[in-house]
Amino acid sequence: MGNRLAEVVVATLFASVSLAAEGQKMPTLNNDHAVEEKMAEWLAHPAEFGVRPTSIHLKHTYKARLITYGDVDIHLVNYTMPDGKTGRGFVNGALTWSFESPEVNSINDNDLFVAYCGWAWLFPPLQQGTVQTEFESTGEEAKYLAAKRLEGLTAIEVTTRYKIRTSELIEFRAMRRGVPVKGAGDTNGDVIFEASDPRYNLPSIYFLLGRQVIESVH
Repeated sequence: MGNRLAEVVVATLFASVSLAAEGQKMPTLNNDHAVEEKMAEWLAHPAEFGVRPTSIHLKHTYKARLITYGDVDIHLVNYTMPDGKTGRGFVNGALTWSFESPEVNSINDNDLFVAYCGWAWLFPPLQQGTVQTEFESTGEEAKYLAAKRLEGLTAIEVTTRYKIRTSELIEFRAMRRGVPVKGAGDTNGDVIFEASDPRYNLPSIYFLLGRQVIESVH
């Protein structure tokens, strides 16, 4: 992915989310139990599972530096629900979240972390309405799709559009050499995943943005 895409994403998203970030600095949870309890409370919310998990375990803490948010501890938690469903979630004190679907379980921890960071970056401006999903392209979309066709993609279907200030990013599904693919990007760069790749099961935009948001992690 080119540096130009990183510059565009960072420059255009920074202003959109910086105010939100100021209002929700990511506090540090100082023990395993506090992290696990935070995840359990989130899962028990009526908008999620509505019940507490039967088991929950802090698996790993990512110490990351993210654009806008700075240095943060993001905790990866494993859980099992009363109906036997298992999953993973992330707790950082501000944006607790779990991608709840069986297909997501096959994504490795580090890739899921990237997706979470992309989601956490995009979610606030989507909620605020500063990122548009309904708009008429100024020509960027046509140029990008033409380039993808030259690369051999066929049956391209745009699934979601994002306008961040003057920049446009699109998500799509298509075929490549007879194999279903999904992707996201613009003429500056993109990500594309084949159906055999577990990352195919989450919105590609999360991986695209996540790679730009994460400055460092260990």
